[in-house]
Amino acid sequence: VVFHKTPTHRVYHRLVLGLSISDMVASVVNILSTWPIPEGTEGVYLASGTTQTCTAQGFFNELGNLATPLYNASLCAYYVLVTRNNWMEARIRSKAEPLMHILPVAISSTIAVLGLPFKLYNNSGWLCWIATYPSGCQATDTCTRGENADIFRWVHYAIIWSAILLVTAGMYSIYRMVKRQELIQSQEMNAEVVYRGTKSKKVAIQAALFVGALYLTWIFTTITRIYQIATGNNSYVLLVLMAIFFPLQGFFNCLVYLRPRYLRSKSRNRDATVRRLMYLTLHHESHPIHGLQNMNRRGHQEVDERGRRRSLTASYYSMGNSKFRANSIGESGADNSCDASYSINTVNAIASASDYNSEAIEQPTDDRVAQPTDIRATLDAVDETRTTSDTPDIQELVNK
Repeated sequence: VVFHKTPTHRVYHRLVLGLSISDMVASVVNILSTWPIPEGTEGVYLASGTTQTCTAQGFFNELGNLATPLYNASLCAYYVLVTRNNWMEARIRSKAEPLMHILPVAISSTIAVLGLPFKLYNNSGWLCWIATYPSGCQATDTCTRGENADIFRWVHYAIIWSAILLVTAGMYSIYRMVKRQELIQSQEMNAEVVYRGTKSKKVAIQAALFVGALYLTWIFTTITRIYQIATGNNSYVLLVLMAIFFPLQGFFNCLVYLRPRYLRSKSRNRDATVRRLMYLTLHHESHPIHGLQNMNRRGHQEVDERGRRRSLTASYYSMGNSKFRANSIGESGADNSCDASYSINTVNAIASASDYNSEAIEQPTDDRVAQPTDIRATLDAVDETRTTSDTPDIQELVNK
């Protein structure tokens, strides 16, 4: 988002921006750790704050930590709409994007604000969050703050795990769709062209990492809070695990987001060191450092503008379509591949359609060609050796 020339011109970029902001809010709160806890609190190291600082930390803690998984769910919904439902960018922008931002912001803000009049934000172990005060006061009915803490904790985790389960279901549905499209391709194309399991394996790995980051972030936190509710005490081991993994949710998201870009840089620069690859990964493909490398390697001084806008996912996975098309022409002297490619509507062709929604495309005269997305994917594949891309949405999920 930061390095892109127009960082918020697509729905995907705005969703990533919202996710990043919520991650930053939660991370800053976690960095403060025990400092905002009221000074003199028994058993808390470096407690230097007041009730007001503890309340502020608890408020932003709840705000950021609720918005992050909800934005993950919105990002997953974006993937599903583009891949499974074949929605174009304009349609997503007008019909779905408002809800993708309103729901995370509204839900997290509502719960966070409700915590203020109920005096929910108190010392919860290693930072301020929803907790009773004094600790363990419910057993003796002597609470002066946070009497309804347990209720709000259950609401908090119900929202969190509902979002995580939605992400899990969404990623699995995308994997199943790609797997189904592979079976269609295997029936329509030669065995030499179709490499069965390649796309579905890539999708499965990236989806597992996307979902796994959420589970790794929230599993120890959830277990710790359940233990506190059940026993009324803290577990030192669980608190340490929670303190290690919970603040890393933004770091995990960053790794998952950058992984496809790292693999692409590695495939294009096989002799580069890990340090060099990491440097390239931190710069978007539209950055001059990539353009200069591509021109030097390919011997081109100009980069086709249309090629720079194409979907890397479409070009990478539609190579089979173009090869099949070339084989069909070579064997029969005529183009007989349209009927076969007609039924192959994969995630890659759908992704390319989103990139070209604002361009005027000349309509083909051949009645057999019913899906322009497949034609775009095939044309993109033909230009594979001389083009680059700056569109990071669906290819970031599945591309190598």
